[in-house]
Amino acid sequence: SGADENSAGAAPGGMPEMDAAQAALAQEKLEESLPAILELAWAVNCRDITTTLKVVCKKLFNDAALDIEGRHKRSEAVKILGSVFYNVGQSHGGDNPNLQDVEHMKARAEVAVMTTMAKAQGQEVDENDTEEMIKRAKHMAAEQKKQSSGDLKGDAKQEAK
Repeated sequence: SGADENSAGAAPGGMPEMDAAQAALAQEKLEESLPAILELAWAVNCRDITTTLKVVCKKLFNDAALDIEGRHKRSEAVKILGSVFYNVGQSHGGDNPNLQDVEHMKARAEVAVMTTMAKAQGQEVDENDTEEMIKRAKHMAAEQKKQSSGDLKGDAKQEAK
């Protein structure tokens, strides 16, 4: 009966609840696949931006209703806009994102997985909950990093003895 299913560890939606081992495995798999996912997302975004710019520039520079002087003004405006985008990109690390950005993206991806799983189990998760989970995930990752670097230092001291 339905009551038996719920008492056997199933969520109201009929899906089994995720235990700690499953959650840890999901997190480990996410961490393994995250670089590939981010690389794919970056490639898709780059292609989208490039395609959009080509279409926009073609329309801007081939506008038959505009004389050559107007087209030159537009080209100067596009050059200025490109310089602004380039400078902002360089001031934020260029093609080399800093570790904080990577950790933030990683925390968001982990929370997205957890949120999806929670919703699949029939739980309600609002935006404030999600943001709080992201903060906690970043804090936990920082603590784990401190702990593992401390463990490595302890191992090195032990080997030196």
